[in-house]
Amino acid sequence: MGNDTEIEISTSDVKVDGSGLNPCPIKTVVVLVQENRSFDHMLGWMKSLNPEIDGVTGQESNPLDSSDPNSKRVNFGDGSVYVDPDPGHSIQDIYEQVFGEPWTSESAQKKLNPTMQGFAQNANRNQNGMDTAVMNGFKPDLVPVYKELVSQFGVCHR
Repeated sequence: MGNDTEIEISTSDVKVDGSGLNPCPIKTVVVLVQENRSFDHMLGWMKSLNPEIDGVTGQESNPLDSSDPNSKRVNFGDGSVYVDPDPGHSIQDIYEQVFGEPWTSESAQKKLNPTMQGFAQNANRNQNGMDTAVMNGFKPDLVPVYKELVSQFGVCHR
């Protein structure tokens, strides 16, 4: 999943106006930064709690072989129970996940559009059968801290 970053900013860190009162009703801002797949994996199904979240529907899919238009596709599901196995995080892995083509010096010169269609393919390249783990996320009840944060605070994804 990569290195997620959490930052908390308290009102004591915010300058107040001349009256000595903080004109802002916001007491705390928590910023949790996640890579795109981490967002879908951990928060994607929270759309069921809040339809305004740009989450997943289960219609999202990735081909097992992005070079084959007739390749079997793996739909994104809600079957995650563990965060393991974890997909690759090297620049070559990320390139394949984002552009749907294994990284080579020749492919890097193509200036491909990011299709996000290489996650299942790359997962299987790293470990046979990992595609199902990569193409799943957690049901809200399995990640109760995230569920509570989503219920109490805003979620942004763009």
